[in-house]
Amino acid sequence: MNIALRFVDLCLFKAGPSDLPVSQSLLRITLFVYLLLGIAVNQLDSDLHTSLFVSLADVLVMMIATGLLLKLRGFQARYIQTLTALAGTGSCIAIIGMPIIWWFYQIKAELQPTSYAMLLMVGLMFWSLMVMAHIFRQSLEIKASTAAMLTIAYTVVTLLVAGLVMSGVA
Repeated sequence: MNIALRFVDLCLFKAGPSDLPVSQSLLRITLFVYLLLGIAVNQLDSDLHTSLFVSLADVLVMMIATGLLLKLRGFQARYIQTLTALAGTGSCIAIIGMPIIWWFYQIKAELQPTSYAMLLMVGLMFWSLMVMAHIFRQSLEIKASTAAMLTIAYTVVTLLVAGLVMSGVA
């Protein structure tokens, strides 16, 4: 329960990745939960096969990008905590987001852009990006603006990879 509260504190900007234990087992559990929630969220609009591969690609991009960024800054020792923080907060936000996304898909397509569900999804996405930037800022010891740019670049790469996986190219 204490670990779950740490992830909530990370989502509320009250903690940093350094507040998490350096634990391979916690990392594995957190990545597994993140993967399962990713599959569940993706299945709201995709089949199981596509959801599985998109979610696996998301996890791999997160692992590789985090490793590269930390290596460039010389903070490889922070890999486990940073990756645990990203997967844990991503899981928390996915749990909150699943009912919102489900609600969004219940609305007729022509009404979706003007729905409250869309507004909530945009807010959730913005919050998710801010949490990720917070984690990058603390882990990489960089300015908030640099962390925001890295977060946007990371998100674009993740979306491109997901698009390639969904199209069958990757």
